[in-house]
Amino acid sequence: LAAAEALAATRDRPREISVTEVADLMADPYGFYARRVLRLTPLDPLDAEVGAADYGQIVHAVLASWTRRLGEAPGGWPGLETAARWFDEASEEALAEAAARPGLLAFWRPRLSRIGGFVVAQEAAQAEGRKIRHRHAEVPGHLDILQGAVRLKVRADRLDELADRTLALIDYKTGTPPSAKEITDGRAPQMPLEAAIAEAGGFSKVEPAPVSAMAHWRLTGGGTPGEVKPIKGEASALGADALDQTAALARAFLLGDRRFVARPHPGRKPRRGDHDHLARVAEWGAVDES
Repeated sequence: LAAAEALAATRDRPREISVTEVADLMADPYGFYARRVLRLTPLDPLDAEVGAADYGQIVHAVLASWTRRLGEAPGGWPGLETAARWFDEASEEALAEAAARPGLLAFWRPRLSRIGGFVVAQEAAQAEGRKIRHRHAEVPGHLDILQGAVRLKVRADRLDELADRTLALIDYKTGTPPSAKEITDGRAPQMPLEAAIAEAGGFSKVEPAPVSAMAHWRLTGGGTPGEVKPIKGEASALGADALDQTAALARAFLLGDRRFVARPHPGRKPRRGDHDHLARVAEWGAVDES
């Protein structure tokens, strides 16, 4: 009976995992279990205000719409003034879709405008050097691992096909990007995993090619509206390490019967604590430990 129950429990485990969930599974297996196996998601309060998370979604929506429009321009670049106007139009469309209260709109609109100035300047510099052949926004991809038993899924914020026949990956952050140490030691595997998927030809409508550049664009719209933070290290090596780590996690948790314990690594803080109350973290550990 115990063996049958263990087999049934294993069958209930998901066979797909997104690149953003890998760090969650590593830092807080119980939180992953609650979301993906028990399908427990917190409800928004009835009187919830539009907040920081919504602003992040707006920034991503604006950049996706604007990037796609750039890709339709002859030569991939319509000129500085037109590109700036297109960004403003994409911003207004996203703000209208968000339907936020006037006070938030008054706060967000100038921030989006400052972000627009930053990204338009970045694109103008790239266009002058004719470094980009094709831009892709919100591009889906996947890679089957462990002999096809588990699918690793992704939706990259941006992927560029460069003139030298290599690829560049960009991830947008309205908050603080992971540190170089977190990326190299495996605590933040998202971008290396994206690189591995790109080099394997796992992105839709993008041919496999070496990844020559990875970067986070930190977009706050504040006094420093944007920063490009390149990810150091060879993409292929980082991607291979991240894939090995992901395969080990998937083998243990998704294909095996490893228990989904809460917070197994004190040094790895999960991105969110939506299910900490179910795991009773406050009763057995410090909630704010890092």
